[in-house]
Amino acid sequence: MKIKFLITFLFLSIAIVSKSQSDLSLQSAIQNALSSNLDLKLAQSDAVIAHNNNHIGNAGMLPTVTFNASATPSLTNINQKFTNGTSIEKSGVFSNSVNANIIATYTLYDGSRMFAARNRLEFQDEAAKNTFNSRVQTIVSSVISTYANIVRQQEYLKVLLQLQTLSDQRLTLVKQRKEAGLANNTDLYLAQLDVESRNQAVNSQHAIIKNAFTDLNVLMNAPASTTYTLSSFEPTTLSLQKASLDSSIIKNPDVSLAQNQLDIAYQTQREIAAASSPLLRLNGAYNYNISQSQAGFSLYNQSTGPQVGLTLAIPLFTGNVNSVNTKNARVNIEAATVRKERTIQQLNAALEQAWVNYQNALMQINSDTSAVRIAKEYMDLMQQRFNLGQNTIIELKEAQRTFEETNYRLISNKYIAKLAETQLMLLTGMLVKN
Repeated sequence: MKIKFLITFLFLSIAIVSKSQSDLSLQSAIQNALSSNLDLKLAQSDAVIAHNNNHIGNAGMLPTVTFNASATPSLTNINQKFTNGTSIEKSGVFSNSVNANIIATYTLYDGSRMFAARNRLEFQDEAAKNTFNSRVQTIVSSVISTYANIVRQQEYLKVLLQLQTLSDQRLTLVKQRKEAGLANNTDLYLAQLDVESRNQAVNSQHAIIKNAFTDLNVLMNAPASTTYTLSSFEPTTLSLQKASLDSSIIKNPDVSLAQNQLDIAYQTQREIAAASSPLLRLNGAYNYNISQSQAGFSLYNQSTGPQVGLTLAIPLFTGNVNSVNTKNARVNIEAATVRKERTIQQLNAALEQAWVNYQNALMQINSDTSAVRIAKEYMDLMQQRFNLGQNTIIELKEAQRTFEETNYRLISNKYIAKLAETQLMLLTGMLVKN
């Protein structure tokens, strides 16, 4: 599959479930990032370059053909004496020599270096595609995380606005009670401080949301100040099984990339080994030469015709360069093997951690959902009692604090569950299927 068609293909194969779009759905945000993200465009350029380089000519499998031409006019003084007693002495003699040829060279044998180079170019092309695929997966993961973070902050803002409204209502009620002589300055000061605290919390939350939108716009290469109406999302959209995730870790593009690097190291070793082999080239040429002079032994000389030959080069001593390169090639193979093992180890560890976070978040969501309902009922009850003068403002604030904390916990655990689900899909290469 050619790289220039990959983006279009990705649009049709993204394994993300989202609700219908309001202003900017999660699906639309992902598509915008895949089509406009600057880092992704750079990765795509690198992949295109690697694909263009994957050519048999770069591996030395095609002949080289060169056309050469030269013209050499000259103005000389001639003083020649021959054995038969003839002499030529002349000044300002003009002469001209024209030479042209077409030379073709083709490698017949180079110790299989060209075949190793061809395989290396194939693996480098594949490695660039895997690098691009890995970058796509990362961009999609970042979009999901950033989008989910904005939704999380907006949900928390709704809680803060609700508490802000209650604080304003409470302050109005306390003022009315104070005017009627049923409240003292302590209640008034506490109510005023609570209103101020709520206002600051709401303002800070607006700033957090605005900055989160900026992060999303960077991913989509959109104007930094643009804001959207986002669709809500479910904390989890898939039914994930640990066993299937473990077996899918090999599909991660970073694992494929590590294997590509190991394959490249092996082919590089073959190329280095071939440098110690004889080199046999077939040479062919067609020559055209003509020289003219106004005086001298030869006034006119022309020669044309083809020529063919073989060139054999046998390396006898290269200053131990090949020996050093061979040792380094073996070290590179060992290092590439270790890097692949380390990559798999790191992915397995990250998968295990993400799975624990995923399971824990789902469990917490069930518990927090019930806690939010109870906290809401408790806050409403305490609000009614406060309105009737049956409890203090301190007790009401405590009920509101509990309501805020339980809602924040539920919202945060939904966000954590979404991040964990996204991480699991990223680690197993399932965010974008191709």
